[in-house]
Amino acid sequence: MTRTVPGAGRRRWLGIFAFLALAAALMARPAQALDPATTGVVVMHGKWGNTDSIWPLAQTLRRAGFLVATPNMPWSGSRRYDHGFTEAMGEIDAAAAHLKAEGARRIVVAGHSLGANAALHYASLGRPLAAAVLIAPGQFPDGAVMRGKDADDLATAKAMVAAGKGNETRWFTDYNNGGRSRSIRMRASVYLSYYAPRGPAAMSVSAARIGATPILWVAPTADHLTDVFARLVRPHFPATAHVERIDVVADHLGAPTAARTRIVNWLKALPAPAAR
Repeated sequence: MTRTVPGAGRRRWLGIFAFLALAAALMARPAQALDPATTGVVVMHGKWGNTDSIWPLAQTLRRAGFLVATPNMPWSGSRRYDHGFTEAMGEIDAAAAHLKAEGARRIVVAGHSLGANAALHYASLGRPLAAAVLIAPGQFPDGAVMRGKDADDLATAKAMVAAGKGNETRWFTDYNNGGRSRSIRMRASVYLSYYAPRGPAAMSVSAARIGATPILWVAPTADHLTDVFARLVRPHFPATAHVERIDVVADHLGAPTAARTRIVNWLKALPAPAAR
């Protein structure tokens, strides 16, 4: 015969209920938000620009406690495409490594215009990122308009590379937002890295390769490239991708400054991924 100690069954059930209540509370508790003090943000300027163009955004991030790097990228006015788009990914790696040496445990990549394009491509490579911020993304070599403009230069660059002359330089036309263009002397292989319709700077290709990295798309209302991105790139993100759009009242050049506070708030609200 089994003897039952008075109250033992009741205590056992109370213990089970307490355990279940604790488990439910832990599951319901919101994830810890991203910690600015241990988060590094690499902020990239747009085509022909320099770090001055993203200075207000960088300063707002710093005041919020983030660690920030603002590298001078190959498409700046001073460097004039001395490195290709793929080589630029190594420069982002170097900026991220610098931030980690300063104490960053997580990395965010952010960029404006062509810098946003670079941030998207970098995220598509599977780097361990907390997030990517795309501010007024630009450069659409995969679009029909661009392919029509640069057809002759594209054919020339392809022929040079095919003939083993990819490292030779010549004058190529570089197009920018607002109908602007410049003739810039660069290597044929470098030109292709920015202008090949299925090359690394084709955002529709990069978008299709995005995994779990949260993406913030900053869409200025007075920028025609917002509609281009919406039509040409946004549909290519996987259905499982976390892509959030915020609209800001600004033109293309004013978007980084207009969106700076909302970018900081979005980053601070992100759940913190495991440090990698």
